[in-house]
Amino acid sequence: MDDKITKMGITFDDVLLEPRYSEVVPSEVDLTTRLTKRIELKIPVLSSPMDTVTESSMAVSLALQGGLGVIHKNMSVEDQTAEVDKVKRSANGIIFDPVTLSPNATVGQARETMQHHNVSGVPITEENGRLLGILTRRDMRFLEGNNLDVSQVMTAENLVTATGTVTLAEAEKILMAKKVEKLLLVDENYRLTGLITIKDIDMMKRFPNACKDGQGRLRAGAAIGVHDYERAESLIGNDVDILDPESHLGESAGRTDPGVQS
Repeated sequence: MDDKITKMGITFDDVLLEPRYSEVVPSEVDLTTRLTKRIELKIPVLSSPMDTVTESSMAVSLALQGGLGVIHKNMSVEDQTAEVDKVKRSANGIIFDPVTLSPNATVGQARETMQHHNVSGVPITEENGRLLGILTRRDMRFLEGNNLDVSQVMTAENLVTATGTVTLAEAEKILMAKKVEKLLLVDENYRLTGLITIKDIDMMKRFPNACKDGQGRLRAGAAIGVHDYERAESLIGNDVDILDPESHLGESAGRTDPGVQS
């Protein structure tokens, strides 16, 4: 047997790496790198677009740390677009296009909407965008049925609103003073223009290195196939940050920034 063994092999457990003395503190190390001309990562880490690796949960967790997740394409166009939408709505500075419901929507529809978008409250508006109220999980906590109109359940009085340009710092002061979790932004005609939540403010403080777009939303990528124009159009229409084209062998063929974010 001796003449058949040409080299000695070792495993990871056979090796000890002994660090040398360093005066560099880990917190002072800057790992910032540029993924595209428009997108900067605080940590140079992307997750694989595999169905056993990256969906919205992984993409959110990675973006909060400063990396970026690429959502796999082993699902329908609608489902993949929905996964991207979950990431984009999971943490926002100012939500400029909040999910809304009409006053004629049912409690059942409201519950489905909140679960689908992972939100705890939905503004209620007229067709022209005029704000009528807000419906939260707290409003529905003791309701047994789903058939009531949300107009019968929503909070319509003493809504906490703000008009004009509001910074996150100003929004936090208003929310703390009023002891509420959501600040509704309206124009001079009381039409809903945006939403700021205390959850998002707290999250931005907890994760200062989060990978965010120009609107303060977490970034997300998505995989697409060759000549999959329908999928690309749907994803770009829902503000995906990068598209990851794959060859027929499933290997990355190069990443494309759709150019929809700053």
